[in-house]
Amino acid sequence: MDINMLLSTVVLVAFIVTVVLAVGSYLAFKGREHRRPEPDLPVRGGEPVFFERIYLQARKDQEPQIAGGLRS
Repeated sequence: MDINMLLSTVVLVAFIVTVVLAVGSYLAFKGREHRRPEPDLPVRGGEPVFFERIYLQARKDQEPQIAGGLRS
């Protein structure tokens, strides 16, 4: 088997897989966008509905917690 034929097959398969994954991702995005919550649901103060913000540091209104089992 010729090396050129093998490489062109690999490139073709990679391209087709990329296109299929892109179409699948787009359909998943549109599907999720389509099922957004209804407007009559309570709003969480302008925060995102689907995502929860994670803080890496303690907020000002929270006291820092010391992790158990760690020595300073």
